Amino acid sequence: MTMKNKKIISLIPNLLTTIALSFGLLAIFNIVKLLPLTNQEFIGIETEFLTEKSLWWSCIFIYIAAFVDFIDGKIARLLKNDSEFGMQYDSLSDLICFGFAPAFLIYVFYLSSYGKLGMMCSIFLTVCVALRLSRFNALSHSEKNTFFVGLPSPMGAGLIISLMLLDYKFAFILQEHVKIILLVFSPIIGMLMVSNIIFTKKIFLNQIRKFNALIIISILSIAILTHIEIGSFALFYFYLFFSLTKFVMMKYRKRHTSVSEI
Repeated sequence: MTMKNKKIISLIPNLLTTIALSFGLLAIFNIVKLLPLTNQEFIGIETEFLTEKSLWWSCIFIYIAAFVDFIDGKIARLLKNDSEFGMQYDSLSDLICFGFAPAFLIYVFYLSSYGKLGMMCSIFLTVCVALRLSRFNALSHSEKNTFFVGLPSPMGAGLIISLMLLDYKFAFILQEHVKIILLVFSPIIGMLMVSNIIFTKKIFLNQIRKFNALIIISILSIAILTHIEIGSFALFYFYLFFSLTKFVMMKYRKRHTSVSEI
């Protein structure tokens, strides 16, 4: 392989990060262009449909950013091209895609009616993502590969986005309830990100034969793609439940073992 080809290949992970960042920015600007339409005096049936559909697309853009963010790290390790620049660039991209973008969406569509309180919740979520990413960058290489300390920012964004998509799926009949849930739940997600709770990197697929794991992944992928609002909600909240349950059980076993030794 020539030096020129090596340089081109080395750019692939950063190019993917740029694509992820672009989708995160698209999620934001897709809503910014509609802000003049959100005033209740001007909202009609067509405008409501337009803003709701724009919310749906912004959520999908964040999902695409999460998928690209997932594969760019895999490709960087596959190409043995883990660089300090790539890590920092990826973190800045994550801050936009999984910090500011979700916080902006929930504020515009759900929390703006709460005034300063809603604004503080959105800001708090973004700050927690920034702290989460800074701590991740400071971890050793072995710690990064073994587990997550605190809820990963793409998962945190997924928990919020999937809730908004679920609300969209049911024609916003749950909007008033979702407003309250997001007001309470978004700071909790932020605290989970900066917590010392261990979140698993692998759920159970590593304990299953590769062929069976492939079948499970295929079924989940089809379910999510055909019913993305319900499928993604189930996926993200299952991950949260599984990780928290596993962490509690680990703490219980550790404490029980310590007591037995005494």
